[in-house]
Amino acid sequence: MIKITGLYKATSKKNESYLSGKTIDGVKYFVFKNNKTKDNHPDYNLYMEDTEQNQQKPKPEYSEEYLKQVETDDDLPF
Repeated sequence: MIKITGLYKATSKKNESYLSGKTIDGVKYFVFKNNKTKDNHPDYNLYMEDTEQNQQKPKPEYSEEYLKQVETDDDLPF
């Protein structure tokens, strides 16, 4: 077997226990108990952090012409 990460026990805001860990590449994983309704459903579910949702939005890029105009614009009201 190959160890992927260590898991830490925590409690959610809903007072539910879960496990979480981060791999070497920085991806976070979570294990939650499944509120199963049938015997053939899994006991636990493994989730991976949605990295697309947590990425920082890129800063807008401005042309040099626009930046020069902003720097020399003295018509500001303050």
